[in-house]
Amino acid sequence: MRFAILTDDSVLAQKLAKYFEKYSITIDAYCTELLILRAMRTITYDLVLLDAKSTVGLASSLLSWRSCNADFYTPAIILTSLLTWNVMQDWIEAGAHDVVSRADIDQIGLRVCVALRRLAHCTRVDRIQIGDYVLNRGSDMVTCGGIDVSLTPREFSIAWLLFSNPGKFLSRSQITTSVWGNSEEVAARSLEQHIYKLRKKLGLSSTAAGASLRTVYALGYKLEISPDLRQTEKSAPGQLPATVLAEGEDRAMFVTP
Repeated sequence: MRFAILTDDSVLAQKLAKYFEKYSITIDAYCTELLILRAMRTITYDLVLLDAKSTVGLASSLLSWRSCNADFYTPAIILTSLLTWNVMQDWIEAGAHDVVSRADIDQIGLRVCVALRRLAHCTRVDRIQIGDYVLNRGSDMVTCGGIDVSLTPREFSIAWLLFSNPGKFLSRSQITTSVWGNSEEVAARSLEQHIYKLRKKLGLSSTAAGASLRTVYALGYKLEISPDLRQTEKSAPGQLPATVLAEGEDRAMFVTP
């Protein structure tokens, strides 16, 4: 097995590498978001650990990228020093599979075991339906009112991210990082063009069709849904609540049944 970790704490990375080595698990450590995003485009990891000690914004953007990328589905566990209920809930809603104390290596190992076992019993969700809008992941196709609308891969990635978070504000930086892998000025300009095309293709300029894509001036975008539309499919795949493995469970089982 092969894991990735995003952290600027070399000591933590070394401790985790040593811990998982006895289970024949390799850990690739990355200190910046750009490096791990580039790696994840060519390497399939079994699990990703995100250190939120000093990379909260990066970890959040990385979770968004994972959620909207049609080809990538890997458990993500947040390592943090803040384990309040609100913090944990925010990370789970952002797309994390679990949240655990970054100071407890044994507990991290335990939660990794839980995440991998859950994954073995999870069914990947590749479809979102909100009212007359149906998004099929992997085909870059959206059905709107029974009519198929073809989107480019990036248009579909943006649509998937927005429809996975109806009613929630998404910053420009979050979207560009999720779709382009960076937040450079060129990506920001391209985002405006893609948003324009999405509004036109999917009829999101007004709420007449039940949904509209609203611009939050100079900040980002928000998909507004009319009250009569309801979400009929769970949007984001594998967003499971954090649970603790029973005390008697075997922590050495880092394999899926």
